[in-house]
Amino acid sequence: MGIEQEVPVKRRIRGTWAAATAVVGALLVSQGCSAPPADRAGGHAGAEATVLTLANPGGAVEPPQLVAWAERVDRLSEGTIRIEFRNEWREGEARPDVATLDDIGKGKADMAWVGARSFDRVGVTDFQALLAPLLVDSYELEAKVFEAGIPAKMLAGVRKAGVVGIGVLPGPLMRLVGIREPLVNPDALKGKKIVSQDSALIDESLRALGAIPVTAPASTDLTSYGGAQMPLGAVVGRHHDRDAKYVTGNVDLWPRPLVVVMGKAAHSRLSPQQRALLTRAFKETVTQAVDVSRAEDRQSAPTLCRLGMKFPSASSADLKAMRSALEPVYAGLRENPRTADWLEQIQYLKDTTGVGPDTASCPATSTTAGPLEGTWTRTMADGDWRHRTGDETWTERPPNGMWTLAFENGILTKTDPDGETERWPYQTFRDRIHLAGSFTVDATFRLDGDRLTFDRFDFGDCTDCGGYAVTFGGSEQPWVKEAVAR
Repeated sequence: MGIEQEVPVKRRIRGTWAAATAVVGALLVSQGCSAPPADRAGGHAGAEATVLTLANPGGAVEPPQLVAWAERVDRLSEGTIRIEFRNEWREGEARPDVATLDDIGKGKADMAWVGARSFDRVGVTDFQALLAPLLVDSYELEAKVFEAGIPAKMLAGVRKAGVVGIGVLPGPLMRLVGIREPLVNPDALKGKKIVSQDSALIDESLRALGAIPVTAPASTDLTSYGGAQMPLGAVVGRHHDRDAKYVTGNVDLWPRPLVVVMGKAAHSRLSPQQRALLTRAFKETVTQAVDVSRAEDRQSAPTLCRLGMKFPSASSADLKAMRSALEPVYAGLRENPRTADWLEQIQYLKDTTGVGPDTASCPATSTTAGPLEGTWTRTMADGDWRHRTGDETWTERPPNGMWTLAFENGILTKTDPDGETERWPYQTFRDRIHLAGSFTVDATFRLDGDRLTFDRFDFGDCTDCGGYAVTFGGSEQPWVKEAVAR
């Protein structure tokens, strides 16, 4: 999910625990469609279907915008076309998109999504106007650009890369993340290594702002760099609050459109009706994709604030300095007549929409502690795990020893005896708790003095996450609250 994608889910031992990420879009997608959701392999039970494999070079979590599209395909086709995600495609590589395009051209999967930014590495410059720095700087403007059909017109150019364009969806806005200091103007960026994606235009834009672009895998630790550009959801999902301190709240560098392409051989096997249905599904998913991206920003910012990150804003003078520094980039873009025309169309939409940059900031803090606030511990041994699973032969158990749940300011940190931690944004209502991670968990909790128990678990769409009911435990062995030192 490039550096911007969410942390892959690291499943171990029958899905007993996973490295949780804050992917709020998965929940929003399930709320956005009224039809029965397809499973991740797509389709409805018993229906004969055309199965299309889709390579996901972004990790183990499917982008929620594409999940919405896959579910729309399932609904429109009545289960006769199924989208099957192939996750962690080219995982760990610094330049996965270009390699993925080559894979699709060779038929290693039927389809793939790649960032629009990467096409200029294979000679396709049609998306440059959509990615022009500081141009599309709000979700309202991004929606207008897609409603006008501009990205759909750009899509035809991908044939030069040896693939067939299927559709484009709007994605999240990219932000400037500062590791040790705010990145609010060219002076702050000067000479700093900024982790980016594989894109000639983005590299050129960062250099114009005085930075040194560096391409790195999505899982890169940022502590040795000066900053990064990524969406807010990725800052949460990749736990970059551990190695970064700042997000420039009112600098929206460019959007991250998601482009789905297909191999020519796979495309030729589809009927004209099937091809038309895939395109129709993209058109009908645009609004939902914008809503998911916007909602992810709105929920990610408060989470990052609770985790200690700050959201400084660039001043009017700072923004003017950035735009002045980027003028040579725009001059180069206007040399291409098609790009110049699209730039003019997008600028017109921006002027007539009259909306300024989307701004992320920390909300007013609440001093009211929730009912679970504090640290709770529980010690588990072999016999306890076997008893909880009902399987006396189960040897693939989590670690023995003391487990800890720390609830603080809307964040749950779960630590196992080996010191491995997971963090989940959480909310409580009456006796229910909702955890928002790479999957969602809902459960009932019961407090009895300094004793805490959980039961009635619901793991949403996740089919192999039931092991969490074991690690959180039932009512027979409670968590015990640590006394607060006075």
